[in-house]
Amino acid sequence: MISKSKRIFVSNRLPFNMNSKGELKRGSGGLVSALMGVCQNEPFAWFGFETDASHAAKIPEEARKILPHLDCYPVVLSKDKYDKYYNGFANDIIWPLFHYESHLANFNRKNWEQYKDANKLMAQEIAKVATPGVTVWIHDFHFMTLPEYLRELVPDIKIGFFLHIPFPSAELFRQLPVREEILRGLLSCDLVGFHEHSYLRQFVVSLKACLGVDSSFFRAEYNGRTTHFGVYPISIEGEEIKEKSRSEAVLQKVENYKSSGNAPFMILGIDRLDYTKGLELKLKGLQAALRKYPDLVGQVSLMQIAIPTREKVPAYMKIKKEVDQLVGNINGEFGSPSYTPVHYVFNSVSETELLALYRHASSVLVTSKRDGMNLVAMEYVMAQDLQDPGVLILSEFAGAASLLSDALIVNPWDVDAIADAIHQAYCMDMEERNSRMEHLQEILSRYSSSKWARGFLKELESVHQVMRFSPKVLKPSRSTWSDEFNKQLSQGRLKILIDYDGTIVPIAKRPEQVVLMEETRDLLTRLSQQADVYVISGRTREFLDAQLKGMNLGLIAEHGAFYREPNGDWVSRISTDVQSWYPHVERIMNDYSERVPLSFVEKKKACLVWHFRLSPTDFASFQSKKLDDELQVGMANEPVTISMGNKIVEAKAVECNKGNFVRWLMKEKGPNSTIVCLGDDRTDEDMFVALGKSGISIKVGDGATAARNRLKQQTDVVPFLKELIQFVNENAENDLDV
Repeated sequence: MISKSKRIFVSNRLPFNMNSKGELKRGSGGLVSALMGVCQNEPFAWFGFETDASHAAKIPEEARKILPHLDCYPVVLSKDKYDKYYNGFANDIIWPLFHYESHLANFNRKNWEQYKDANKLMAQEIAKVATPGVTVWIHDFHFMTLPEYLRELVPDIKIGFFLHIPFPSAELFRQLPVREEILRGLLSCDLVGFHEHSYLRQFVVSLKACLGVDSSFFRAEYNGRTTHFGVYPISIEGEEIKEKSRSEAVLQKVENYKSSGNAPFMILGIDRLDYTKGLELKLKGLQAALRKYPDLVGQVSLMQIAIPTREKVPAYMKIKKEVDQLVGNINGEFGSPSYTPVHYVFNSVSETELLALYRHASSVLVTSKRDGMNLVAMEYVMAQDLQDPGVLILSEFAGAASLLSDALIVNPWDVDAIADAIHQAYCMDMEERNSRMEHLQEILSRYSSSKWARGFLKELESVHQVMRFSPKVLKPSRSTWSDEFNKQLSQGRLKILIDYDGTIVPIAKRPEQVVLMEETRDLLTRLSQQADVYVISGRTREFLDAQLKGMNLGLIAEHGAFYREPNGDWVSRISTDVQSWYPHVERIMNDYSERVPLSFVEKKKACLVWHFRLSPTDFASFQSKKLDDELQVGMANEPVTISMGNKIVEAKAVECNKGNFVRWLMKEKGPNSTIVCLGDDRTDEDMFVALGKSGISIKVGDGATAARNRLKQQTDVVPFLKELIQFVNENAENDLDV
């Protein structure tokens, strides 16, 4: 049962399915082989969709007869819902867009909703059996929102995601109307994997362009979680392919092909009839080769196996028509009674026939426009006889090109390059063919699909062990607060430190536009009657006095450099020489304000802030990093702290630190009280670190944090304060009753 399973795999369909006769068949894909191979001797579970409820009822038991340690979980979707989720969104939006065919992407909001609903249903079903510590490995573009839904339901599990198709350029990805939701879903994982480095690079650029998330090629911080990234090119079970290709049945078919040969040099193409596979480019390349090199006519032929798929979809009907016409044109131009340049088969073939074709072919030609990996190229390599090997011609846009560098690599849109590669393969001597193929086989012999799976799982399971603390998400409603949270609130008088911008007021484009709402003012006044409330901010003393005039609140200005008790006088905590750095930093920041349109410098007594919220985003972001670097180096020996915040670069006296103030408050006024800190910005992290486990820390909004709790957005603050006031009042009444 699942209670014994440490790993759960998720894919669109299960590794076993039932045919119309009710017979259980194992899937033949590379993913099935890889994952079956990595979990041969331990319990594991597999979730996938099923549209036939009667089949869903039978599959788990029948599958267990074949693999006793496998628990299959068919998740039933109606055929209509499955069609909208799978064809309507996954295949009509994600597939073309991620394969750089954006003109074929047809976004439909209803289909997107069905896609999300399917992902939510899968998350709910997994959550029923997933226990803390379990590893869940999610596969491919059908489940890009699933990680977020699953993480909300079962926080303490390990989630990995692998994308088996390319990830497009950021400019293309930005065309997706739901791009932010897709990225947020993936950033809920512990580890996200890609076949190739270029796919990861495009993903990282998209994170910045669409979510504003700065990341390395190894990890990103988002919503309090570190998501790790990696490149893991999938492979095949090479030794298994090699062994099968030597079977008697395969060798007999090879002899049959030789005796009925059309031309001595046969090029093989094995592709689904999909617009991403570049079949029309392959045929144009062959046509160019026969025209450019007349000696190939009668000597070279193409056996193209086109496997039918989505035959009623207009885009697929169009490519089939184009391929049919090109085949006819080439055969009409170069064919003769004894020679057919293109032998075109619009059908699938058996495994034995496929291996025999691999073994017999003098070359395999792959001209994918975009391809996640392309396992056909790998299978061809491992089926070769090194006594008389063939030549692999491979598109540079197939992920396999990054692994199989000894192939002849071509740009599929360059028909002359394809023609030249065909001629080069035809003329290649035995020594070079053997050298290239031997090296390719060595690579695939040492790197199998099961090694690929083990490598990903090992990294996923080790990544999670070093993950930082993930804050608990608070909902404003008190009924959702944990017993532990309520207990902390009940211990002594509350001292509440609450940030201003982004916490009790929303962020505004200009600092002077921020005004405290009457409702919030009233809540703070009521809360201060039962607790000690401090507003802590990077703002000036004058600003806080004006905004919070007449309220019984403690005020802390410029991140802790100045403070005053309710109705008291301002007190300075600064002991260092501010003038040793202030004029120099002001001059540099003013210089950057001249460079960057709409940026400006905000001057305070012990702090200078360069704002660029209104400026052109990309340009200003680059300049902010440059300014930060310049100040970090130039002010290294001065009593000043340089930091980057939300659309700001800030220079402040070392005493301007909210963490320092919290430590001072804990020392001076901490006994018999509980300190609560709420804040949204990087500067508030100093508070959370200083507080540690000694009080209650609450991060407002997304982002990595040291806080123990999180309110998801700024609009949650007012409802939270209302509930907090009620909680404090009830506790006070209970104390009076006692």
